[in-house]
Amino acid sequence: MLISRLERLGLGILTQSCPPELVDQVVGDEGRKEKRRRLLSARFTVYFVLAMCLFPQADYLEVLRLAKAGEPSLRPWSGVNKSSLTRARQRLGWMVMRELFRAVCRPLGGSPELFRGMRVLALDGTLLAVPDSAGNLEAFGKSGSQRAPIGYPQARVVAVAECSTHAVLDAAIGGFKDSERIVSDELESHIGPDTLVLADRGLWGLARWHRLRNRGAHLLWRIERRKARRVEDVLPDGSYLARIEANKHSKAAGTVKAPPALERVRSSDLQVGWRLRIHRIAPRRWSPAR
Repeated sequence: MLISRLERLGLGILTQSCPPELVDQVVGDEGRKEKRRRLLSARFTVYFVLAMCLFPQADYLEVLRLAKAGEPSLRPWSGVNKSSLTRARQRLGWMVMRELFRAVCRPLGGSPELFRGMRVLALDGTLLAVPDSAGNLEAFGKSGSQRAPIGYPQARVVAVAECSTHAVLDAAIGGFKDSERIVSDELESHIGPDTLVLADRGLWGLARWHRLRNRGAHLLWRIERRKARRVEDVLPDGSYLARIEANKHSKAAGTVKAPPALERVRSSDLQVGWRLRIHRIAPRRWSPAR
């Protein structure tokens, strides 16, 4: 049912989010504009790659058919095959898609989607399997040892998303062995005043906590229990103020040790174990921890 609906829409559903003028501008800025007229132009190749994301189970020629179905004005595809589509993608390059992504990604939620005047963002990461090519293996790496790698190459993707609409505002890609903390350092531009950032303990870092706090962001972070052992005061609602310090054993060479922070902590006794959440939210927007 979903494919049949998208088939009727064709490229129109993509041009609404990525207007042709914007695509041409990004292609030109990246120096990928063709010097002669091609059947598979840079503009169309961009939409073809986007259509591949809408139809991940379809092969190249089926995606081409689905993309053309709603656009009868497009030229015939005589002579177009998988090899020509592969070459068109190689000519386009990945940088065009990255810059187009950054040009169109923006918050979509309006006032009804805000939480007490704050835009709620989530920072999280995942691993994605990529084709088993020599280039991907060199760029991303595999699990297992160097002598005995296992499975497909895996890219570590960390993204910041708007919780109310699930809109991805920015993303960074690293290798399998790269830390989420390091990969996500590029994603702080969308975090500022009137945003509430949720994150898991894999992305915790005291230096980052200070950076985001200095940007005016409100923070709700899960951390390991041992990091908040120094209790300074117990609050009436059961939460407490804890002194959190940088781990002296994990300080990278040449970096400045982050100063300690006094933050509000709330523990949750769940079936999977204890969870600690630390808060930095303005008092006027705060309600007792639950």
